[in-house]
Amino acid sequence: MDPQNVRALAQAIASTPAGSDPDDELCDLLTMTLDQARMAQENGQRFGGECLDAVSRHLATLSGTPGLTLGGNIAITRCYVRAGLPVPEDLTPDDQALMEEAATLSIDDDAHPETAFAALLHDALATVGDDPSMLHQAFAEILPGIPAAARRMLCRLAAANPDRRLEPLACAWLLDPSESVRSGAIDGLGDRLAAGILSAQALIRLVVLRTWIVNKSARRRLDTLVRNAIRSGISPDQAAVAPYRIVGYVSSPVDGAGAQSLGIALQKGRARSIALVLLKQQFGIKDAYIAPCASAADQRSILQQIAGPGQKGDISPEYLQAVLGIALADGLHNGAYPAPGLVDVVDACAITALRPEHDASIQAMLDRYDPEGDLASLDAKECETLIAASADWAALHPVIASWFEDRDDMFDGAESSEAQAQALWKHLETQRNFWASIIARMALLLKDRQDPLAPSFAVTARALIHGRPLKEIPIMFTIFDQTFEARLMGHSTMDDEMPEEAAEELMALMMNLMSPPKKTPKRSSRGTSPRKATSRKPK
Repeated sequence: MDPQNVRALAQAIASTPAGSDPDDELCDLLTMTLDQARMAQENGQRFGGECLDAVSRHLATLSGTPGLTLGGNIAITRCYVRAGLPVPEDLTPDDQALMEEAATLSIDDDAHPETAFAALLHDALATVGDDPSMLHQAFAEILPGIPAAARRMLCRLAAANPDRRLEPLACAWLLDPSESVRSGAIDGLGDRLAAGILSAQALIRLVVLRTWIVNKSARRRLDTLVRNAIRSGISPDQAAVAPYRIVGYVSSPVDGAGAQSLGIALQKGRARSIALVLLKQQFGIKDAYIAPCASAADQRSILQQIAGPGQKGDISPEYLQAVLGIALADGLHNGAYPAPGLVDVVDACAITALRPEHDASIQAMLDRYDPEGDLASLDAKECETLIAASADWAALHPVIASWFEDRDDMFDGAESSEAQAQALWKHLETQRNFWASIIARMALLLKDRQDPLAPSFAVTARALIHGRPLKEIPIMFTIFDQTFEARLMGHSTMDDEMPEEAAEELMALMMNLMSPPKKTPKRSSRGTSPRKATSRKPK
């Protein structure tokens, strides 16, 4: 919350001398700080955006000066990537720094650039090993710090490399936000096809991936590649065989930030793994990973953490695929690519039919919940009873303790308690669709679990989008009260009592399981302390 200190921290890392390693503790601190700022910005808290803007501007002033070395550039890039943030475009070291750092590398002076990049590929593969998620993460922390032209060349060389581990990496790069990474990957996959080493499994991946791609130009190029591959005799119609046996599916409930975690328990022989996917409203599929588990007990423990303490989290495979399709459409609608790790999850679980839903609106979700139109046949009294039951949701579903508004501009200009209450109701009116979407998503989840409260959620979501006054919907009083309580408790400060339902904290747990000894900081979806849900009768 003090941008001056954050700028100083970033500068200390940026100025790492050539040939030296950056301070790990400073990098961890900057990663946590950027992560908190990102979450605050996503939740509408001004200090988050102000912090990120201040650091970005400061790094831009250091760009092209001795204050930003190549080693510092790479370290800062890694912090941004681990915090889930795009790397500032101006983050480039000056030519002198590049020359000094290059002098420390053991590459012949007359070596062709492709030789140098091949050496980098070899080193990355030797360090990371066979894990596709870790391989992608390793490159994700390096590529943004490389000039665009060199980035494209490196990705093309990697995608065309005959090493089998690089083929799925190239497919995942098609979802990268960087145009140079996507172009390099498509170029390299084309080279791979020309060399006769593009596998049928890769073609199956590409056929699935093409519907996930936001950029129209990249999608057209991929379509051309797929057509050429089919003409060459490679068939994407082979039956996909899952490399794992799936032993269970679980889901967390949907928290107040619109985040939801999906877990898939995997088994291959005696080895256990878990695939975890994080969905977030308006962001689509934010994260997706596969991580090994030490034992069956470890796997069960992680699944229970996803479900929530004492909660039954089981879901059907049909629900899993449906909610992934809805999240894909939500992300594409907002211009967000799904997490590249989703490619590995789809491949591991043989979910080859996964496509974005044509319509991911709230009404479409309600139509999916009620395909026979039974809700429309309910009389007014039945609807009133189901909406009134929303006063009891919090007692049965602990996640509702996280349902509150975080924006810090809601009360601008409102001094008295009465004025603040009016301002909050006015703000909630603008958030009808946001909360209706969360409630509709919960309705789909509860229906899959045959929860008797599911119709109450569905009818309440319908009432919200059809304009029912907010003060006639009990759950909106709960959100109203919890928003004031969160504000009074100082929700923007960090403490040790993160919500147990925090989906991003679960993603951090998975990343820690996958990571080498140096672990990245944990993340939560809100960074707030838990709230006790309060029910209130409409006035």
